[in-house]
Amino acid sequence: MNSKRQQRTDIPLLGSFSTRSLSIGLLTVVAAAYTILNIASRFLAEGFPVMTQVYMRVSLGTLMLTILFWKSLRWKRIVTMPKRDFVVMLSMGIIGFTLAVFFITLGVLNTKLVNVTVVFASVPFFSYLYSFLFLKKTIHYKLIGLLCISLIGIMFLSTKSFTPKLTSFGLGEWFALLAAATAGWYYVGRKLLSNHLSIKEITVVIMMIASLSAFILALIRGETFSLSAFTHPLVLLGLFMGSSMNALVNPIEIFAFKHLDAVVGTQVLLLDNIFALILGYLIFSETVVFPELVGGLIVICSVYFANKLPQ
Repeated sequence: MNSKRQQRTDIPLLGSFSTRSLSIGLLTVVAAAYTILNIASRFLAEGFPVMTQVYMRVSLGTLMLTILFWKSLRWKRIVTMPKRDFVVMLSMGIIGFTLAVFFITLGVLNTKLVNVTVVFASVPFFSYLYSFLFLKKTIHYKLIGLLCISLIGIMFLSTKSFTPKLTSFGLGEWFALLAAATAGWYYVGRKLLSNHLSIKEITVVIMMIASLSAFILALIRGETFSLSAFTHPLVLLGLFMGSSMNALVNPIEIFAFKHLDAVVGTQVLLLDNIFALILGYLIFSETVVFPELVGGLIVICSVYFANKLPQ
């Protein structure tokens, strides 16, 4: 037999696919799921304040994941994790998850879907920066150049002009940039963890931390809501979309990135920008002007080439 023959995976109703093809297909679904999460944020805003909707959908997603992974969770091992791992996961849950979701939700509520996804695509640049600061990795001059080019693209996109002014930078784009900066810590924090817990256990613990921290922050912000919000069809749809996508995205990514090169996987996830453009137009009648289109392409190309640099 040919030793280079691709491994195949049989899944009922899907037939037989190579593991690589299946992983690419699943990451395409994840890219669409990210846009669906942003749409869910707008639906939920009809009944809930921002941080309240964050803890509601993350909490429901955590419950779904806990049930899904129940047989794989070793609770005794979780409660005896090293102190360093707990501190890192605490930071990942609060900064890399709760605050990232909070900021991207504010972004979605203040600008177009495609603008949010394009600006948020700058996450790898922040991950590289944190890797330099905390993992002592070398930062390539090419990366710095790509970052500068990407910032130009973000300016075109946010100001809708080829002669951008900082004062014209959109509020939603600022929030999306903050979301990228905080989300970048999630991926770097993962590299700081030991092998004490499995990927599934780490995912569930971090989402539990994110749920609790979002709830506490909602209380600190003094957010309240009426129970009548649960009778609003769009709110209920948004709650279902948000919680189910939060639950599905993580296990799918775990499977896909196990069988795909990280660079290939991140390129597939850039399809999120296409889904945002299409769904933003179909659902919210959002359109883009030429400077926004050029700016978006600059950012996406910068991220594409950045992902091809040595890690």
